[in-house]
Amino acid sequence: MTQIANTMYNHNMTKRKPRQRSSAVFLILGLAFLAIGIATDQTVFSWIAVAFVLISLLSGGKWMRPRK
Repeated sequence: MTQIANTMYNHNMTKRKPRQRSSAVFLILGLAFLAIGIATDQTVFSWIAVAFVLISLLSGGKWMRPRK
């Protein structure tokens, strides 16, 4: 009976670690592009930074997680 219960519900299915990692990667990329944009005074890098930060927030930022 325990094997059937384990196959029906897997506790690892509820964890979303890949999305959290991608969110952090996009955030770091956004901050890096923002630093490059400020250092070189080019707005293209700043707009790219804004896009990466928005992707980070949409892909699972802390504000999207339910409160406990």
